[in-house]
Amino acid sequence: MKHILTAGLLGLAMFNCSDSTTNPETVDGTEQAPTPGMEVAAEPVEMDDATTMAEEETAFTTHFEMALDAFDQSQFAVAADHMQEGISSLETEAVNLQGDAQQQLKTIIQQLEDLTDGVRAGEVTDRTEIETLSSQAQQVLAAEKQ
Repeated sequence: MKHILTAGLLGLAMFNCSDSTTNPETVDGTEQAPTPGMEVAAEPVEMDDATTMAEEETAFTTHFEMALDAFDQSQFAVAADHMQEGISSLETEAVNLQGDAQQQLKTIIQQLEDLTDGVRAGEVTDRTEIETLSSQAQQVLAAEKQ
């Protein structure tokens, strides 16, 4: 998340520094060779990683929100399907983690898989455990990104 905010602020700063009254080929009275299209030559690699991580986290939270909505409507099979998709997103995130954070997330994933089986069978009657495990997964991911 820090990378996204940093990249956004840098982009905003660069956009605001652009002065349309200045000839882009001269800076401080010296001529500059323009780059093709006068664009930034390369994007930082970390930005792509941060964007991917944000998309994965969004996919995870979106699927669990949809699972809770389906659960509230007693559509247990649909809720279980969304939970499984959210678990898949978490498994992708677990690959990027190391050490204790990876082990914690794997433990949460296993608990979510067991809970998904219970939801699919109609054995789970309270959404609290789904919310709790989802929140724990978010906390592990957020702590690792800091």
